[in-house]
Amino acid sequence: MEKNYFGIMVDCSRNAVLHMDGVKRLIDYLEKMGYNMLMLYTEDTYEVDGQPLFGYLRGRYSKDELKEIVAYGEEHGIELVPCIQTLAHLNQIFKWDVYKEINDCDDILLVGEEKTYALIEDMIRTLRECFKTDLIHVGMDEAKNLGNGNYKKRNGIQDHFQILKSHLDRVNAIVEKYQFKPIIWSDMFFSFATKDAFYYIEDPDVITPEIAAIVPKNISLTYWDYYADDKSRYDNMLAAHLHFNNPIWFAGGAWTWAGFTPHNHVSISRTRKAMQSCREKNITNIFLTCWGDNGGESTIFSVLPTLFYAAEIYRGNEDDADIQAKFESLFSIPFDDFMKLDLPAALNDEFANKCASIDVSLLYADPFYGWMDPTIKEQFPDIENTYQQYADALKPLTIHETFGYQFKAAAALCNLLAVKATLGIRTRKAYNSNDRIALEEIVKRYQVAEERVEEFYAAYRAAWYHDKKSFGFEVQDIRIGGLLRRLQSCRSDLEAYLAGSISNISELDEKLIKVPVSSWPRWKGSSSVNNLGK
Repeated sequence: MEKNYFGIMVDCSRNAVLHMDGVKRLIDYLEKMGYNMLMLYTEDTYEVDGQPLFGYLRGRYSKDELKEIVAYGEEHGIELVPCIQTLAHLNQIFKWDVYKEINDCDDILLVGEEKTYALIEDMIRTLRECFKTDLIHVGMDEAKNLGNGNYKKRNGIQDHFQILKSHLDRVNAIVEKYQFKPIIWSDMFFSFATKDAFYYIEDPDVITPEIAAIVPKNISLTYWDYYADDKSRYDNMLAAHLHFNNPIWFAGGAWTWAGFTPHNHVSISRTRKAMQSCREKNITNIFLTCWGDNGGESTIFSVLPTLFYAAEIYRGNEDDADIQAKFESLFSIPFDDFMKLDLPAALNDEFANKCASIDVSLLYADPFYGWMDPTIKEQFPDIENTYQQYADALKPLTIHETFGYQFKAAAALCNLLAVKATLGIRTRKAYNSNDRIALEEIVKRYQVAEERVEEFYAAYRAAWYHDKKSFGFEVQDIRIGGLLRRLQSCRSDLEAYLAGSISNISELDEKLIKVPVSSWPRWKGSSSVNNLGK
């Protein structure tokens, strides 16, 4: 009887590489929850024979580490499946000149170049040595500019489907050579079919027999969707995938990639609908993705409620009370208490439902520039008290023997935001009214914020090192360190203004414009401070 796979995928490519203890703890939990598969998503964070700069200084897993993880998983009934990239999402290797000649454009490999396939064969050969599974996920998603760079210079304008097919055939041959069964993401076929970068469609017949014929029948296709609140989209997309007559997998999302805060409430709601659709369409190979966009700020262990819910629903249990009782029995913490990790981003339903990283935006928003302040002032007049209440709600959980480290970081963040969220609003109001007494008090408030930044940094650093390798944390050092230095700089300007050393503060003289929430930078996946995420 063919095995059905139910697992998770953990992003180990955006700075946050789980260390060995973290991986083993995760495997222990997966076994107890009833999973049987784990993918560690590694773009370049694994050792490849003959490629010394592949994953260099990125916390890559050595071959010995991979073998140890595979063996540990085998002992606990968890099959380790390599999850890599063989087309796009390889931007980190292209910072080394040795890989420039196999770069098409952006983060995309150069199709048709023999050195591209030499690298891919090195990758697959190394993974074959380390893994026992028959399966391998080779990626191939989101290469929207495929063929538009160096490929076009060499070959002129070519049909995107044919470029993709030629590459897929070459990679498939390599994978079969090393006795793997390939899995890929499916979005590129939809994007090219609709001549748009948009993946999700309403008409299943977009996938014609001609498009379906492009994919070799030994390849499994993964439909990924982390966003749909409407079950009908899952139904339509799965119906479209079934037109391929290939094995179909579904990948949902346990949201770990929108700032420091997990989004368990939304993840559980969407997972429930997706699972229902999969059950109706007889899709039995399912995994939940736990991405780490923008630097891996959150952790896989923050979404244990989502993972537990998914496992219960997969087995047909949709009784909330029963699921939550079982969660508490397994993890020794009430379900509702664990869900308080969602609080820092839960200012209202709009932010929660869009999985917006409001916590990060508020943390890094510059108090002198204040682009968020008109919206915050209007929509959240009591935001200081809200975050203080969140901090108070989280504080009792910081002593939990197993998960206290997560609650310490979340509580410290809320405690900081209770001061930081309105720092710019208070500053501008006092400055514009030339209220020097208020400005003197605000200077003290900056000092409190600086102290709380240090407290948050200490708690967050401890939480990072509890689960992850140290590689990649330098980005958090730079971001949080930059925040602290900026607060100190703003305070220095205010002190100089009060002392009469300067006659005005130019940033505070600017009249603010209300920027729609939909245009906030962080909502588009970029940091409101910088783009240092790897």
